[in-house]
Amino acid sequence: MTNIVLSNIFIRIFVAGTILSFIIKHFLEFIDFYARLKNGGKLPLELENIPAASVFDREKLAKISAYENAKYLFWIPKSLCGLAITLILVLSGFYPWLFNVVTRYTGYPFGFTSTYFCAFLFFVLAGVPEGIISIPFDLIKEFVIEKKFGFSKMTFKLWILDQIKEMVVSLIMSAILMAAMIAVLVIFPDKWWILLVCVLFAFTLIMQVLYPLVIAPMFNKFTPLEDGELKERISRLMTNLGFKANGIFVMDASKRSGHSNAYFGGMGKSKRIVLYDTLIKQLTTDELVAVLGHELGHYKLHHIIRRFLVMIPVELILMFVLFKIAQGTSIYTGFGFAIADVQIQSVQFIGLFLASLVAGSVDEFIPPIINTCSRRDEYQADAFSAKLTGNPDALISGLIKLNSENLSELLPPKLYVIWNYSHPTLIERIRALKKN
Repeated sequence: MTNIVLSNIFIRIFVAGTILSFIIKHFLEFIDFYARLKNGGKLPLELENIPAASVFDREKLAKISAYENAKYLFWIPKSLCGLAITLILVLSGFYPWLFNVVTRYTGYPFGFTSTYFCAFLFFVLAGVPEGIISIPFDLIKEFVIEKKFGFSKMTFKLWILDQIKEMVVSLIMSAILMAAMIAVLVIFPDKWWILLVCVLFAFTLIMQVLYPLVIAPMFNKFTPLEDGELKERISRLMTNLGFKANGIFVMDASKRSGHSNAYFGGMGKSKRIVLYDTLIKQLTTDELVAVLGHELGHYKLHHIIRRFLVMIPVELILMFVLFKIAQGTSIYTGFGFAIADVQIQSVQFIGLFLASLVAGSVDEFIPPIINTCSRRDEYQADAFSAKLTGNPDALISGLIKLNSENLSELLPPKLYVIWNYSHPTLIERIRALKKN
């Protein structure tokens, strides 16, 4: 193993950022846990006069707290292992050792092909240790916690098959994306930061088209929603809003989980509305229409497009910073790579990898900004649905049922919400809907 330069500024940022992020996460999870101990058995005042809230009896409130506590106690050792493996991989010199091993078998650097195989093997193998560590935690979560609280319908055979499918799909997608990235890095060594953003966004758009048509059907069965009142009312909403989709489909989510959801997927001709079969069983027609009205609100209010437009300059700035970092030898030597100035142009994928590690160590400060914007969009979509359907009570009762069925927390601390919630809490959404 090679020597890590602990005095290096990038190593210091990485270690300090990783540990500080770990401390912040644990502090937030603890205050959430403490809040449940104090208020987990209480029904919020906002729910007392709502008939649908009768589902939150003493037994249900206790079950919600128990489920959240089980996830918290499970997360503690998982996060400790995550911290340990992250620091060990970097401070032991694993990554430069892996790079040296890979270069022996790829003949790097002698052109695009050898560079591509070197980069692809490096990135795949670099993720193996964390992937192995995650397996027992994934099994415990699926077959202990989710089973205990009645969510998981998964069999071990189905879980194995899903893992194999996910690995194959991930490798294929990674191979394609890596080819495009390496081509940009090799052909445009001085301008790749601009073109790489274009590649990543193009890949995202392509996946938006391919996912509902190719990938999602590998895991779930999608059946056209049968004719009836629900389909008629959803179709009427879509027509009134000028929303064109390639069908309304029911997904057999109950094959794997009792959790429920609905979403819009795809782009262009692949665009479709997907309802979980669990959702259809849990909600009335009025409630389902209100929930779909919320999703249509995101479309009509251009939330998705706006996020793309905001992310483009953000990604450009971030990629430029990563590019500048990757141009100097400091980050390479700090992480134990013996890279000279004359070699940098040919190993910039390593520089990008290392710069991403440093940036990732301090990204715990970003969620409050992103989640604040996301919660604002959710409020707007709720208001849109209430106005569209003329029935805010249906959306309120639907949200209550979803919260109850998914055992979601009712009274998380405000700071925890700011940091971790992309959606407002149930109570916050009800307050906002009653004001409008």
